[in-house]
Amino acid sequence: MSVPNPPSHAGKRGHVRAHILRGIECGLWPVGALLPAESSLCAELGVSRHTVRAALADLQSMGLVASHQGVGTRVLRRKPELTPSHSLQNISELALYARNTTVRILDVKDVALDEATAEWIGAGAGETWCMARTLRTAADQDAPIVLSSVWVPQASKPAIEASGRSGLPVFIEVQRLHGRMVSEVRQVIGISVATREQAALLRCKTREPLLRIQRWYYGHQRALLEVTDSLHPQDRFQYAVTLRHVSGGGITQSPPHQE
Repeated sequence: MSVPNPPSHAGKRGHVRAHILRGIECGLWPVGALLPAESSLCAELGVSRHTVRAALADLQSMGLVASHQGVGTRVLRRKPELTPSHSLQNISELALYARNTTVRILDVKDVALDEATAEWIGAGAGETWCMARTLRTAADQDAPIVLSSVWVPQASKPAIEASGRSGLPVFIEVQRLHGRMVSEVRQVIGISVATREQAALLRCKTREPLLRIQRWYYGHQRALLEVTDSLHPQDRFQYAVTLRHVSGGGITQSPPHQE
């Protein structure tokens, strides 16, 4: 198979990924076969080992290949899995993800926080917060990808209304409203089970497992700006994080690849 000249550095990772995809789809590397060694791909395509590994990681996340230490990378299927995927790795991508979706605000209410809810949010019992339930749907899908409970201090209630008009995430509208930037987002990822009401809204089965992502949005000096509790049907959303070794032997979450 002929190999075109590689593009600029910014496109090398995509070039390697596309080259391997073409080879898999045309049967050069059939299902069950091993891909060429990383060193061979580096020499053939004129790229670094880091670039090849990043491209292989992309293909693995698509369900096309699996890597086995001491064996190599084996082809699992010819076509990517058809699971809709929205991959988020930083605060900016939370905003980008929302641009490819539409939001519907189901209801909005003021809530005097009881002790349990206040402890979960990280606020004071008796404080009044505004809570909205929203449904977000991807542009190319009919069924919603997420049902969210969005909590903001009562002073930020206009941000929820603005989000309904603009379609942007509430945290973006909170930033606009108060002129305060979100500098940190804490996440807790877990599993929930769909209630009858949640299943009806998400168009899934009652008691179906749901991906649950809770987020706390902080501004300057860790001022709490917003809390969200989101439920995703299992076949409509994925959350991808890459961990890498850094100098000193530690492991850190990598930023999005720029190759």
